[in-house]
Amino acid sequence: MKKIAILISVLFISLSGFGQSDLIPERNWKLVQDYLSQKKEFSGILLLGAEGKIKINLGSGFADRSKEIPYTDLSLCTIGSITKPMTATAILRLSDKGKLGLHDKITVYFKQVPKDKQGITIHHLLTHSSGLPGAIGDDYEKINAENFQARAWEKPLFFTPGEGYEYSNVGYSLLGMIIEQVSGQSYSQFLQENIFQPAGMTTAGYRNPAADYRLLCHGYNPDGSDWGTSHDKLWDNDEPYWNLKSNGGILMSAMDMYQWYLALRDHTILTPELLKLQTTPYVDEGGGSFYGYGYAIDQQCDCVQHNGSNGIFKADFRWFPKADFFLFASTNDANVRLFRLNDEIIQILKTGELPEQDNWIEITASDFPADSNQYTADAFIHLIKSYTIEKGDAFIAAHISSGMLERNGKERLHELFSMLHGDVNPDATFRAYSSGEKILIIIPARDENARLKMTLSMSEHKLDRLSAEMEGI
Repeated sequence: MKKIAILISVLFISLSGFGQSDLIPERNWKLVQDYLSQKKEFSGILLLGAEGKIKINLGSGFADRSKEIPYTDLSLCTIGSITKPMTATAILRLSDKGKLGLHDKITVYFKQVPKDKQGITIHHLLTHSSGLPGAIGDDYEKINAENFQARAWEKPLFFTPGEGYEYSNVGYSLLGMIIEQVSGQSYSQFLQENIFQPAGMTTAGYRNPAADYRLLCHGYNPDGSDWGTSHDKLWDNDEPYWNLKSNGGILMSAMDMYQWYLALRDHTILTPELLKLQTTPYVDEGGGSFYGYGYAIDQQCDCVQHNGSNGIFKADFRWFPKADFFLFASTNDANVRLFRLNDEIIQILKTGELPEQDNWIEITASDFPADSNQYTADAFIHLIKSYTIEKGDAFIAAHISSGMLERNGKERLHELFSMLHGDVNPDATFRAYSSGEKILIIIPARDENARLKMTLSMSEHKLDRLSAEMEGI
């Protein structure tokens, strides 16, 4: 699944959010319920719980608008790249059985690997540190394993294996091929027998015989037109082709994601030792987030999470093991800002305070920039379009508040600037909006099917807080 739904909120809301001693007051749960009751435009499911029990179960809108089938905790929806934790879990199960080694080179499993890629290991694939590209084809392109490998081998690496981070769906598809080779089973069959069934996940899979696909969600484009369902697309019989298989696109109900949370907390699938191995923050992916084996993790391991999107469907799983709290949410509406909503929910639970409501007013292009806040925003846009270390240093000195610098440090700010520079289309025009001391910038991304939304909060005309979200269009 293409990486077009990455939420950078670490400079706005803490990734971790909860500590081991934190207990969420009942008042905060009630505040969340009241807040969500106002979100009439939401289409999807929100499932939140603590201490092994569901606290909030909210389905809204329709899984199929034409038939008016409601979206509930039993609706079947793609979980996108939350597939990756399950692929990583399968690799760990095989490792535990002695079927493979986590530091095996991929030459053990693949032939004709070119010289520049012969140093790639399973660990590199799991942690997105192989240097392989993010994607090498459309999710629904017809491509077999042999042709997929040939295409992957011919692509240049972004860096020497083990010396960087580049989110790679390609790497996780190769892991799926290793699972099939080592187990002697199809990817789907191995996950059913070794992960989904032990966890009590009765609907999970690409095409699970026990699932009722009359409950399969349709996706809806920004203009409201019907994108269809995952099963309407070109698949290889009961599974997608390799551009999507084992890196994204697994279907299941929200109740199955609740079972996943229970399996994690109760060590149903992985022993405590293996789970610790999976949730170790191995590789810095920028902005205070690290990548383990299939999960994004903060450095203190307070929050273990993954999200996914194809620009239409979005899904988000967050587990706070020390606080024994989880959140799962999914939507089938391209217009729903799911990840921002989930951040707001976490913030309410953490602080007991409702988020500020913004009243965005568009700034005409001819009037921008018109005041000191807008001049800071304009300087920021120029920075991320043409970022260099020298320009970043100059921006920090002139336009970053002392509080933001203290909270994040210079190195982390440079990581963020570099990440946004890699995402934004440097030749694109942007739209700007203002609301009090905030500026919202919407600008096309390098991916022609995505755009970047950045909210800049100012303090004394300097950038004090930043959140950025990539959305499909």
